[in-house]
Amino acid sequence: MVQLSTIQRSSSKSLSATFTPLRLFVLVNVGILVIFYGVMSAFHLRISQMEDTKSSGRPSGELRLGMPRSLVATDDTGCTKPPVPAAAAPVSYATKWDGPLDLDEQTYRLAAQINQTYWDAPGEKTWWNKPGFHLSYMEPDPPYPFQRIKSEDGKDTGIVALIAPFYDTNYYKAESARALFWRLKKAGHIMIGISSYQEFPGPIMNPFDDRHTTPADDEVWAAMDGWLHCFREEDKVRWMPPNVPRINLSESDFHNPERRDDGGSLIPWGVPKEVDIVYSNQGGEWNDFARNWTLAKEVMHALVNELDLKIMIMGREIDPVKDADIQALIDRGSVIRQPKMPWNQFLKTIEKARTLMTPNVHDASPRVLVEALSLNMTVLINKHIVGGWKYATEATGEEFGTAAEAVEAMRRLRAPERQAKLRPREWYRETWGYYRSSVYLQAFMEIVVGKERLAKAKQLILSHNVN
Repeated sequence: MVQLSTIQRSSSKSLSATFTPLRLFVLVNVGILVIFYGVMSAFHLRISQMEDTKSSGRPSGELRLGMPRSLVATDDTGCTKPPVPAAAAPVSYATKWDGPLDLDEQTYRLAAQINQTYWDAPGEKTWWNKPGFHLSYMEPDPPYPFQRIKSEDGKDTGIVALIAPFYDTNYYKAESARALFWRLKKAGHIMIGISSYQEFPGPIMNPFDDRHTTPADDEVWAAMDGWLHCFREEDKVRWMPPNVPRINLSESDFHNPERRDDGGSLIPWGVPKEVDIVYSNQGGEWNDFARNWTLAKEVMHALVNELDLKIMIMGREIDPVKDADIQALIDRGSVIRQPKMPWNQFLKTIEKARTLMTPNVHDASPRVLVEALSLNMTVLINKHIVGGWKYATEATGEEFGTAAEAVEAMRRLRAPERQAKLRPREWYRETWGYYRSSVYLQAFMEIVVGKERLAKAKQLILSHNVN
């Protein structure tokens, strides 16, 4: 007992000497720091797994959404199924399309049903309860090349379109745009592509352009829920992303041929015809390439020399030295030049011509084509143009590829028997136009994503009070 009490007393003295208040304070704080650093290390390890990113702006790796390396599922009996490898795991914003890629005919049939249902339904028919989705055109939010899709009442649908490639000459703009795409996709927006910019999503051929497609963006194009394009069959194969449903529906198809306001009129004014051909080119290296100034000059010479036609150039300045060949035609009175002007005046001016000539190749369905058709002008279109080729029909005009072919095309177009068949404005109104194309777009979206997902995208917008 004595020995035990002695040991206890000496042990007590030893402990009291060891654990002084200062030493105890230091020991407790060291322990807290060790625990804190352990927790933070584990947290940063988890974050590094979830947020590994590529330069394209899209999170890479299946863990980017916090997805486990394998997903465990059960069958109908409740038994566990074999785990799905991470590489095959479905990503929440990537929907696999397993139907036919070209949905034109299916879209037309559904659009007819949507339109008929609207007109058969009881109640007043007004502009705000019409069916249809339309393009909002240029708005600051989201910035170009994004474009919101709105319903007929002008409200946001939650569908966002990408209408052009990202900048590749401005690193930060390009990365910001890519990141915005993936953020919108992940948030639940429906993302579609629209081929409204040269060969997009194919390679941009214009050497004076600051936007080009890159291989790094292939995964962006492939992540689209659908695509509106303007291409022929061979270009669809070359340029369209695989496994993305599509329809031939161009931005120019949405023009309203009944428009007449202070901004401009697509209803003909009935002005007297003063020239045979009009050609539009706003000038500069970019436009000269896109509007095919080289071929345009050859065609103008051929049409003047062989058919004695009178031609009007819209917008482009003529340098007496660099453009001496065209200046010679101007001096003869065979070609006249009009300066750049506001759109409403532009429309009144081109209506003075009988035919619009479009020698463009690297152009995605130029709007001036449907402006001319709406004004009841015939069209002469380059048969190699990327988009807009569908506007050349027996009722509207002719195609050509060379200056000699342009001469023969104009001969056919001016023949009395052909003149009797021409009805360009009527054809455009019967085939495309604002309302018809808007219902096509709604029908296409109902086919590719379904009404339930459209409703969720709409609710997403409403929850954020977006107009």
